[in-house]
Amino acid sequence: MKHINNVQNILLITAFPTYGAGSGVAVTTLADSYKKNGKKVSIITANNKTNFEKLPGVNYCLVPFTSEEENPEKIEGQCNFNYLMFTTHTESTTNFWNATLEQIMQYENAFRKKISNEIKRFKPDIIHAQHNWISSSISTDYNIPVIVTIHGTDLMGYEKSKEELTKLYKELTLIKDEKKKQKIIDEIKKYNFYIESANKSARNSKKIIVISRAQKEKFEHLFPFAKNKIELVENGYNPENFYVKENIDKKEVLKKLISNNYEKKEINIDYDFFVLFVGKFADFKGIDILLDASKKYEDYIYAQGKKVLTIIVGSGSLEQQLKKQASDLNLINTHFVGKKGIQEICDLQNLADVSVVPSRNEPFGLVVLEGLACGHPVIGTNSGGIPDILNILQQNTNDISNTDCTNKLFNVTPLGILIPMNNSTALSQSICQIFDKTIEFDNTFIADYVQKNYSQENITQRILNIFESTIQKNNDKFDDKEIY
Repeated sequence: MKHINNVQNILLITAFPTYGAGSGVAVTTLADSYKKNGKKVSIITANNKTNFEKLPGVNYCLVPFTSEEENPEKIEGQCNFNYLMFTTHTESTTNFWNATLEQIMQYENAFRKKISNEIKRFKPDIIHAQHNWISSSISTDYNIPVIVTIHGTDLMGYEKSKEELTKLYKELTLIKDEKKKQKIIDEIKKYNFYIESANKSARNSKKIIVISRAQKEKFEHLFPFAKNKIELVENGYNPENFYVKENIDKKEVLKKLISNNYEKKEINIDYDFFVLFVGKFADFKGIDILLDASKKYEDYIYAQGKKVLTIIVGSGSLEQQLKKQASDLNLINTHFVGKKGIQEICDLQNLADVSVVPSRNEPFGLVVLEGLACGHPVIGTNSGGIPDILNILQQNTNDISNTDCTNKLFNVTPLGILIPMNNSTALSQSICQIFDKTIEFDNTFIADYVQKNYSQENITQRILNIFESTIQKNNDKFDDKEIY
């Protein structure tokens, strides 16, 4: 029989930058791992600047957009608006919902041009597209196998598009003014385009990779015609970036931080307990819930004659709103410190006693892995992909302390604690129980478990096997015709 050619050239396509959000980090980690496995890698990525961190040995093909800064970088062929997001990004507040139909057509043309040119130049064996949306839909127009990874926000976008269409059709029947009616018709065309693109991507892709069981169930519900294509492969993390550091200098790490929400910019490093949040400032991340919880656990811990430090790493369109909330709550030692690089975050993860992920709907939760890899428990909501990571050997505890701070049911696992969504009391109580040592964790076990089960190399091998089997099926029709 004809022997299958190994996958050598992998084209990654993402509609977002390769940093600043979970999917971007995942793309960078994947590209690095593919390269280490001897593959040639090219990434088509949206951005509003040319000077961003790139992996050596990986080709970057930029789809250029215009920054919202006062003096944006001028890039040849750039769209006159910022790259579009489902929610927000650290460097873009522009999204698919406030974009005009004309902008969407420009957007589609910009990606189509780059994808077409890069396919001709790079000659990929396989396309690994990110998000079941416009760019992945375009990539299925070429005679190359396409594998799509779902990241969750794309499924939210599909649901939102259907909801908006329903509203717009109702609104259209009530409008008499022709100009207003045309505006609504354009909006209907825009949302129809989103839905058609997602359907086309799901229908024409060879495989759909989902990163959690919750995503699998949702994808099957939204795209039942493609459920036989689904492969469940959780995200991995790069153990070269996130790991346990011995003898880390607390003072050296924290003195580099500047508090963005207190007049006195210095961070008070005289603390007994350190809580860390890392993520973009989008509503579904639940930072408002963390701030409400901070007030509760600050009051409790300070009443014990102890001190707690809370660091919030990230940025986004909700920043001013969240800072106002923190101010209104009169928080004592809760600091917004802005965006940070990988090594700075790793240092903070190593200092933290616990990481918190209070998301309302977290598609996977790469930051959960990163916190665990640095050797501490994570408190996360029992939603999306978080329980897939934390929920091993689950055990329930109830009323496991007599303090006022611990009177709720928690799901405690060897890796952390699962709490209900939108429940600042549960978040505060779980933090207090760890602080009180009512609940204790084996930090060495946590770091070892995550490295063994979620190291990117293990995840990459599973994905490469999917690539190979996909190409094998494409080649089977030729094998059947062989003459012996």
